[in-house]
Amino acid sequence: MATSTPDLPARHRSAWLDRDEPAVHPELIGETRVDVAVVGAGITGLTTAVALHRAGLSVAVLEARRLGAVATGNTTAKISLLQGTRTATLARRHPAETVEAYVAGHRAGFDWIAERAAGVDCGYDRAPASTFSTAGRSGPGAAMVREEAEALRAAGVPATLDADLDLPFAVSEAVTLADQAQFDPVPYLHDLARELVDGGQSVHERTRVLGVSLSASLGAPPQLRTSRGTVHADRVVLATGLPLLDRGLYFARVEPARSYAQAVRVRDEDTLPRGMYLSADSPTVSIRTAVLDGERRLLTGGFGHRVGTSAPMSHHERELAAWSAGRWPVAEITHRWSAQDYEPEDGLPFVGPMPLQPRVLVATGFAKWGMTGGTAAGLALADHVLGRDNPWAATWAADRVPRLNSVPSLASFNGQVARYLATGWASPDLPSSRPLAEGEGRVETTARGKIGRCRVGGVEHEVGAVCPHLGGILEWNDAAASWDCPLHGSRFAPDGEVLEGPVSAGLGSPPGLTRVVSPRG
Repeated sequence: MATSTPDLPARHRSAWLDRDEPAVHPELIGETRVDVAVVGAGITGLTTAVALHRAGLSVAVLEARRLGAVATGNTTAKISLLQGTRTATLARRHPAETVEAYVAGHRAGFDWIAERAAGVDCGYDRAPASTFSTAGRSGPGAAMVREEAEALRAAGVPATLDADLDLPFAVSEAVTLADQAQFDPVPYLHDLARELVDGGQSVHERTRVLGVSLSASLGAPPQLRTSRGTVHADRVVLATGLPLLDRGLYFARVEPARSYAQAVRVRDEDTLPRGMYLSADSPTVSIRTAVLDGERRLLTGGFGHRVGTSAPMSHHERELAAWSAGRWPVAEITHRWSAQDYEPEDGLPFVGPMPLQPRVLVATGFAKWGMTGGTAAGLALADHVLGRDNPWAATWAADRVPRLNSVPSLASFNGQVARYLATGWASPDLPSSRPLAEGEGRVETTARGKIGRCRVGGVEHEVGAVCPHLGGILEWNDAAASWDCPLHGSRFAPDGEVLEGPVSAGLGSPPGLTRVVSPRG
């Protein structure tokens, strides 16, 4: 069965976003006023906007790039209440009612997607979901699988234990939940946006929010300053990976991680499984299939690590490719991409008003389960704005204080921040006269400070290698061709443009200029 590891595609782009289509929603021009401004056009932001629109409020959605450009368009797009061993992990740390509230939110998100996707051409497909272990029934992975089954049942979810899966390798233990789902998230997002526009609401792409201004009065309406104009709103929803405002200190309460995904063409489609799978052992590996360009392909994912660490990042892509080739008759890897997620201190998302800022709402910390989690967050945010009760909102509250059992996670997260901050500045990063190869980047210490140099598409870029957020030294990500910060997960394009927050300002060479070197050779 094993085949040689195939070459990776030159282009880093998800199977869902591999559509060369122009932006369909206009940039913001000038000033506008709405009841609610939603920042971020992923599944959380658009769900929030649609729910508010249906309730009769005026809404403007502001997206720095294009719909689904960040988390939603780079997900493996599983829609499931079985989320690896997350329920068991929560049950170890929280009382039963907290676990039940977590499951209730994701169940509501699942049901909302199922109803909404029924009329959308988005490849929505029901399939069983399984979490499995291959390391023997006495191993820690198998024990967590059994714990997951118990935790789900305790929360009212009918999980079953059965190691007989349609996978081409031996499984020692597995928990399965029937009738879960998967889809292509991008057409689903476009359909949500279409509902907004058809209803007279505003959706703006290529409009980056640069800041949210609040008056001295905590109850005063906020104002959003964007790259294209100004938005006045009674409420603001920050539905980005991490909020672009530091006031809630969410960057210190989550750990940013990147994981990898690939779409694989196999020589025999009959060897492909029909369900969705996630390993409980390390490294975590995700498996599902999807119909792309008229043929069913294998989608694999995993081999994750903290953002801005574990270079070279392309090594993880090669490991994932080798893992697939060792189990299926791989003919070609057609797509490769990566995604960023945030693991919260206590395992629960942060959703709702920021501390001391009742008009600014946030949603973050979905820990790789943003399809159901982001949808549930959107519903909870809309309920808050509309003054309606929500059964899981209190458990997911964004203004909750850290619990005592969260202290070890907080210490670990911020201990790593301190370590990477210190080692980044202490590293000598000696300049080199060696020419950069295509796709290569490096940090060098110069008389002007830490400089990042890279060569992408035949063009050499030179930028400041210090993250504008809190001064971390960036690491070159050769898999995604980006500058990544190991402190809190901010990412930048080769030329310094912001890709992911919490930062809102791009990079510059000291004292603030970016230099692009013309192509050579």
